[in-house]
Amino acid sequence: MNDYLKYLDKFTFIVIIIISLSGILLIYSVSQSLEQSYYLKQLLWLSISLIAFFIVLRIKTEFVFRSSLALFVILGIILSIQLIAGQIVSGTKSWLKFGFVGVQVSEFIKIPIALCIANILSKIRIIDWFTFCKLMFLLGIPFLLIAVQPDLGTAFILTSFIIISILLKRIKLSIIFVSIMFVIIGSFLSWNYILKPYQKNRIISFFNPEKYSQSSGYQIIQSKIAIGSGGLNGKGYLKGSQSKYKFLPTRHTDFVVSVLGEEFGFIGVSFLFLLFFILFYRQFNFKSKTDREFYFVYLFNFFILFQFLINVSMSIGLFPILGIPLPFVSYGGSSLLSFFIGEAIIFKIKINNYLEI
Repeated sequence: MNDYLKYLDKFTFIVIIIISLSGILLIYSVSQSLEQSYYLKQLLWLSISLIAFFIVLRIKTEFVFRSSLALFVILGIILSIQLIAGQIVSGTKSWLKFGFVGVQVSEFIKIPIALCIANILSKIRIIDWFTFCKLMFLLGIPFLLIAVQPDLGTAFILTSFIIISILLKRIKLSIIFVSIMFVIIGSFLSWNYILKPYQKNRIISFFNPEKYSQSSGYQIIQSKIAIGSGGLNGKGYLKGSQSKYKFLPTRHTDFVVSVLGEEFGFIGVSFLFLLFFILFYRQFNFKSKTDREFYFVYLFNFFILFQFLINVSMSIGLFPILGIPLPFVSYGGSSLLSFFIGEAIIFKIKINNYLEI
């Protein structure tokens, strides 16, 4: 274990811990106006995530990649069972209850997806129709299982894997044209036959939130007010009126950036963004031994980057509200644990550059 700790990228690891602890501080702040002590639960999940991180760090990456498909199948089966036996929370069947612990299985499916896609991309030179169908199969099954919960936010984030796959590999133009047509047709069908009224209202209110200030546009307006009122330095820790007086909904999950902006201002938000920049820069900027390791690093970290950008865009009104948390920061034990497991695999890949494994 000493060799693992010796070559561990300690600086990046500390950055992730600081980001996570920043989230707990913000969750503690908003917990003053909530019925539950969410910060204590998040602190417990952080402890569990750290234990899982160092356990995964001991597992050989060869075994991780070989087991990826089996893990994908197992989680797919659990997601199917969840539709029947899952617990309904906030209108979605996204949770499985184990005693007093609730687990959101959909948060963990991203790890085997990234591993499986990395395996596929490492064996091809160009994404042809056969490869594209395999990729869509890997994404389509969990996407549908998660979307029908319904949890469109988590399902939507999975599309980031297709985006980065296309950026990393050449793809036939015919696939792009046909895909665009399917997106247009799918959007039309979804709007008319699949999306529920409240989901449509969220999209409509995005373009004109003031018109729906008392309904679906309320969250966007209050989020903007919270961030704008923070100014340069913020109102001070525990002094955010938007969260304290419950004007800002889901402030411990989807709109934690708004709490940060109100209490710590532009400086506080900039500091958190700097931490994420350091994380992405250091995780993207290194050489791996094999192609599949390279692809996994980019796939998983781009997933985090994509989710980060969508959450921040939601908070400032540049993207419709989809219920997407901020990685490592927002309240959510399953999300935190899954990100630490994924990052542990990446840290192990980096350690492999120094060890003969």
